[in-house]
Amino acid sequence: MKLKKTAKFSQYTNTMEEEQTKQQVEVKTIGLLYLPQEAKNLKYEKYLTDIESNIIYYDSDKIDDENLNYKFLLPTFEKAKEMEADFVLGFDKLLQRSLIGYPNGDGKYLVLNAHQQAAILSANFLKGSFGSDNPSPVIVKGIVLSQQIDKIVTRNEGVYKDSHAGYTALKEILEKERSGNQEGMAFDERNHVLLHPDPKENAKMLIAFVKELVQKLKSQEKSIYLEHIDLQIIYKLYGEKTFNISTPGKNKKIFDRFRTKPPADAINEELVTITDFKKEVFHNKLTGRKGGTDLGQLDLVQLEYTSGLKITVEMMDEGEKLFLHLSDFIDCYNRTSFPDARKNIHDRLLKIVVSLGKVVINLP
Repeated sequence: MKLKKTAKFSQYTNTMEEEQTKQQVEVKTIGLLYLPQEAKNLKYEKYLTDIESNIIYYDSDKIDDENLNYKFLLPTFEKAKEMEADFVLGFDKLLQRSLIGYPNGDGKYLVLNAHQQAAILSANFLKGSFGSDNPSPVIVKGIVLSQQIDKIVTRNEGVYKDSHAGYTALKEILEKERSGNQEGMAFDERNHVLLHPDPKENAKMLIAFVKELVQKLKSQEKSIYLEHIDLQIIYKLYGEKTFNISTPGKNKKIFDRFRTKPPADAINEELVTITDFKKEVFHNKLTGRKGGTDLGQLDLVQLEYTSGLKITVEMMDEGEKLFLHLSDFIDCYNRTSFPDARKNIHDRLLKIVVSLGKVVINLP
């Protein structure tokens, strides 16, 4: 039966819509920025005028920003707790890398790692809520990032392109791949997040983006923490670990072992693809397909297995440093099962690195 829209019905629905709008407007959002002193003259506070906010400026000479992690944002968490901030957004000294902090269900402040940050930002960017209304936005992702990003982009009908890590590499590919008014965003495992090629303009846009994202989540009675969990339910719970496996005098030898004798049976895994960026070639072991890479030469080898495990070994600083990146996933069925699933994937990655130590890393 078709419902006849009477004046009374219209008045009722209009009242409901007004009430819902009013509730959304009245949702209080609180944000805290963590910026280098040099950014004071950029007046980023004007992009937070519609929410309760504060800014902490740090002395660039006293803060170590080599790694953007929990320790980097730790100086902000006392103020964040005092404010009951919904988010903390910090930037490195060059305004090229960023880190998001958030309160979990117990009110403890945590940070999103680079993979989690890329997932939550790309998923919401592709929803079109923040200007990305093009049916096929471009997401540029560093090759070390987990395959969760690939799944998010594919399911949301976006287009993703791989890149080496670094602001310059991401910027070049983002500018190359975007056409016309096509929207785009770029990420890597080092916390670079690009919406714009200029760092100062990019920081401004990212501040506005994160603020609007949190406002939207709060209007849905959600938070960054719950959004993060929900993404793990939808796209599998991904775990990522990076280990510094540098061994003086042995880095090149260890690196070449991963390239020439990639571990498989010894760690109870079936190898699918080996991509050697030093030689700029890849080989699919299952299909026999071989080919070249087009990202440029780099001392990096990537191994992908049928289970979903991805091992990336990266040699840097002319062989002085060697890093092992691990990524894998596990099912997460609901919010209640999240803590156990997170522990299980964490334990699995630790077991893998122990096995790799025995069969590849710690050999004479």
